[in-house]
Amino acid sequence: MTDNAKITVSFTQKVSEAPYETADYSLSIERTVPESMGEEGIIAEANSLFADVKNEVLKQAGQEVDLSPDGVVMRRLKSGVSRPDGNKPTSSEEAPASSAPVRPKASAPAGGKVTGRVYKRVPLCVGKQADIRQAGWNLIAFQPAEWQDENGEVIEVYKVKEKADGTTDTTNRGTNYPNFSIGKDALARLGIEVKQDFGMWVNDGDSNVPLTVFDQAAGETQADAVEWDWMTRRQDLHS
Repeated sequence: MTDNAKITVSFTQKVSEAPYETADYSLSIERTVPESMGEEGIIAEANSLFADVKNEVLKQAGQEVDLSPDGVVMRRLKSGVSRPDGNKPTSSEEAPASSAPVRPKASAPAGGKVTGRVYKRVPLCVGKQADIRQAGWNLIAFQPAEWQDENGEVIEVYKVKEKADGTTDTTNRGTNYPNFSIGKDALARLGIEVKQDFGMWVNDGDSNVPLTVFDQAAGETQADAVEWDWMTRRQDLHS
């Protein structure tokens, strides 16, 4: 009697279909394969099955699909992380409920030039102030540059400080200004307290830009993180 191994793969895509409303598209499949395939063969079969499952879920969720250079199925994001109906939210729709804030004054700190070894990008921000930096990228990926609260007050979510070619101005000390700054009041609505607008630098090779983001302002967590097209989003921010 041939010994068998069971492969189980699943994939879930969370999509914001309306302000503060999300829908989960999920698919799970089990398949039995002979152990004679060997470990590498079983892993290859699992990878192929997962790609099929992910592709089907994204299709059902109304998302377009691309293949990475390594053949990985990836969600195509035309502007940040898109919604199935292609509609972009208005500023007032995206603002989390809170008391009327005062529009923050930009005062992002200057910092050193980015030099040296180029590291590979990682799924989520790591290291010092990782939670703040991840929150900043989450806002850049999903949100407009400004929110309006229920009283019509404007909240600056982030500011694009870099030039269209990705370079930034330098200080009198020869250091670079940040590529983006995240409004302290916007971060406060995510439960993150900072004393001033938070500067976001883009390292060589975009190595500190996470591969995945999640709509933190809409209540999503790391478990909801999705891949995003950072280069396309960056271009959109300059258009």
